[in-house]
Amino acid sequence: MSRIWVDFIKGENPVREVSPVIFHSWQRCQEQQLSFEKSSESSILTPAQLRERLDAQEALIEASKDVLPFLVRYLKGKRYIILLCDGEGYILKSVGHPPFLSKAQTVHLSPGANWREDVKGTNAIGTALAEKRPVQVIGWEHYVRENHFLNCWATPILNANGEPAGILDISGETGGEDERLAEIVLMGGKMIEQNLKMLELQNKVRFCQEGIKIASDMLREGFVTINNRGEISNINEAGCRMLGYKREEVIGRHASEVFSAATGLLIREKFRSPQGDNTGTSVNSCFSQVVDEYGSVLGAVGVMRPGLQAVRSETYWVGRSELTRKVFDQAAKAAASLSTVLLLGESGTGKEVLARYIHNMSERKNGRFVAINCAAIPATLIESELFGYVEGSFTGARKGGQPGKLELAQDGTIFFDEIGDMPLHVQASLLRVLQEKEICRLGDTKTRKVNARIVAATNKDLKTLVDEGKFRLDLYYRLKVVTLELPPLRHRKEDILDLAPHFVIKASSAQGKRPLPVSDEVYAHLLTYDWPGNIRELENCIECMVAMAEGVILTDDDLPAEIRETDCAEIQEESILDRQTRQAILQALSQTRGKIAPAARMLGIGRTTLYRKLEEYNIRV
Repeated sequence: MSRIWVDFIKGENPVREVSPVIFHSWQRCQEQQLSFEKSSESSILTPAQLRERLDAQEALIEASKDVLPFLVRYLKGKRYIILLCDGEGYILKSVGHPPFLSKAQTVHLSPGANWREDVKGTNAIGTALAEKRPVQVIGWEHYVRENHFLNCWATPILNANGEPAGILDISGETGGEDERLAEIVLMGGKMIEQNLKMLELQNKVRFCQEGIKIASDMLREGFVTINNRGEISNINEAGCRMLGYKREEVIGRHASEVFSAATGLLIREKFRSPQGDNTGTSVNSCFSQVVDEYGSVLGAVGVMRPGLQAVRSETYWVGRSELTRKVFDQAAKAAASLSTVLLLGESGTGKEVLARYIHNMSERKNGRFVAINCAAIPATLIESELFGYVEGSFTGARKGGQPGKLELAQDGTIFFDEIGDMPLHVQASLLRVLQEKEICRLGDTKTRKVNARIVAATNKDLKTLVDEGKFRLDLYYRLKVVTLELPPLRHRKEDILDLAPHFVIKASSAQGKRPLPVSDEVYAHLLTYDWPGNIRELENCIECMVAMAEGVILTDDDLPAEIRETDCAEIQEESILDRQTRQAILQALSQTRGKIAPAARMLGIGRTTLYRKLEEYNIRV
């Protein structure tokens, strides 16, 4: 026990011997007449109350669920526990060293207990809440004597308004100080803050999507009629009630003016947030805000889920299928190695997209990504493109010479697309580069060291080309170290549900247009068609639809003829059933204000089943 703490309890004023944060906290505790011997046990939740509070803090818990295990692994073998608390000081989660977890329970440092400063005296959790900044409280700095065996570090987890949404705390026994713990708790808190921000953006996306759906449903059901200039030409009584306008107030007005304001009000009622974040927000302004904040990563599987990795601004892939997820899991593992990667797949499946993902996830991400299409360059020029040349090496050679693609990719990645079309004499030169890690420019006598990672891709069967003498066997095995195969779009059609709106946003942005919703009938045709051109064909299809559309929603009339003529009756029936199921889930979530547990009870299913359905129907809560 410290003399400084004893002196303060006796009424002396050791202001210069203790940090200002601790001293001011002690003063607050004394003013509130807290016991310095033993803290109150009155603010401990019952199991039912704790469950209710956990339900109310689902966003905070979801944002922390990857962070807490990471911190546990980081502190593995050390006698510390990690605590997640809400913005009122109640402990929600407690993980870490099992023996110390038991010891911490003797002072109720466990889920359900409140550790606000006015309840437990000076402590890291409560004082961090009071000060709204990171705090460490070591041993005798705790105001209450029974907590003097604790060393604690805590930091506020701030919401979008800069207010504490919760507290992250690391606690251990005195005598085990670790100067890095202050940094670790700060790092963990920032991770959770970023995840909370991501969840908020996902909620805005859902808000925006539902607004578009409300508008399209009203059009489909005939509540509103719109002419080819985008103006409302007719609206029935039910439509007026839904939009909150009189008939004469909307006739002749452009639909975007009416729906942007009115659907925002409808959604405000449907998804009323306790924080009121989206109150009165228009669909169009919300949509623009989401696109601005979220970049182009809507629905992207290639972007890491909220967790331990920062979100990149570039879209690598869009799609929800298990095949897509598996490809990117494998690509992430390949990126962590230095091995050459061979990508196989039909034309249009996105091999270059995957190659860029591997580059950006690797240690070479700060270097260049250089792509060369072996089928698009004449055989007489490919060597100069690949290896470069010196001045005067051939007629027309640029003054001063020019570096090749391999030099430009120094410390980065070079992507050989359609490598099956590389001429045999160039294959021999490339093999020498792989073996010697050096090149010689055309017309030069000296060699230059190169350090570029090789990623190659082809839509051909290289083994067959080897058997036919069109591809070198030794180069084949040099390239075929890590092999990833991209499945065609017809084998993962559920990705279309994410790809279509993604390409609508992309095409609309390029053409300076407002993104339009896609009708269920369009999806029915898209899901039936076999897509021989894969994702490239789908993107071209959507781009054409956006360019030629005249209404305020993309319908099957906007589809190219070969896709519109597909038989999609069975898909339409499934779409209707899926829509009804999705609507039931959304209705339950809206009535429970987005809380999973009560929504599951309302639907008569288990929480795990509901989470699976949310994933299946791509519903973000």
